[in-house]
Amino acid sequence: MVMEAVVAAILSRKKPWSWKCRMVVSYFKSLQRRRERRRQRRISVRAQRNICRNRGFAIEQMDRLDPSTFKRMFRVDRYTFDEILEKISPFLDEKNDQKAINSSGSPVTNKTRLAVTLRWLAGGSYVDLCFAWGVGVSTFYGERGVIWPTIEAIDLAFEMGLPLHDVEKLEELSMGFSEHSGGILDGCVLAMDGFAVLTRQPYDEEVLYKKDYRYRKGGFGIVVLAGCDAKCRFIVASCNHSGSTNDIIAWQHMDLYEAVEIDGMLPSKYFFIGDEAFTNTNQFLSPWPGECCTYKLSLSK
Repeated sequence: MVMEAVVAAILSRKKPWSWKCRMVVSYFKSLQRRRERRRQRRISVRAQRNICRNRGFAIEQMDRLDPSTFKRMFRVDRYTFDEILEKISPFLDEKNDQKAINSSGSPVTNKTRLAVTLRWLAGGSYVDLCFAWGVGVSTFYGERGVIWPTIEAIDLAFEMGLPLHDVEKLEELSMGFSEHSGGILDGCVLAMDGFAVLTRQPYDEEVLYKKDYRYRKGGFGIVVLAGCDAKCRFIVASCNHSGSTNDIIAWQHMDLYEAVEIDGMLPSKYFFIGDEAFTNTNQFLSPWPGECCTYKLSLSK
């Protein structure tokens, strides 16, 4: 319709036929060039979307790393890495390998997912990881991509929790703190503390009161209350409170608090330790005046 209207407009002009012919020919040539440019742009965009990625090269380089460098990069040794991979694989969705090969040249294997996730959790930049492992940014952060499905698989494959009913494991935890403190904290099975994970400012539709998420040291965040053993291995964790929440309030809303302080499910010889944000009870010790006690609590915590 547009082309016919343009030709009709040219022919309706009171000009010689030679001029009209030149204008019509010129119009059709410009139209042809425009169509060719559009075609080239479509080809270019399609080529960018289907970049052939050699993801196997990163795996080969990872397998050649010496044990020390491997542990520095992924925070676990090779044996632990393989054990994690074996446990999380059943929880990861199976991908269409042929579709991935047609799209980008190779699939994103579960080993690649775990390596990228562990490196990202260890502080690696997503820009460097996408470049090194041949992963697109949309795939990296996608809901069915690399990071979040792998983290969810780890959560499902590994359980956390204090073994309240397993005296043998409680005694093992107690021995760790006893050896660490020279026998002073014999009976301690958990060191509790809280910290804030900084986030962006929440949107109005996400929370009721944005100011509740403002952290006292600046910015917005979510309070994480966590407990670990003498080897700094996390056993319990909770991240259900806004950044302005005090540690003791977050602790009193945990299921573990109800089990220990109300239901009395922890044997009486065992206890927890924490900082001055917590209150002293029969099974939760926090600092009080006295340099020796404060020093030992801080050392073990």
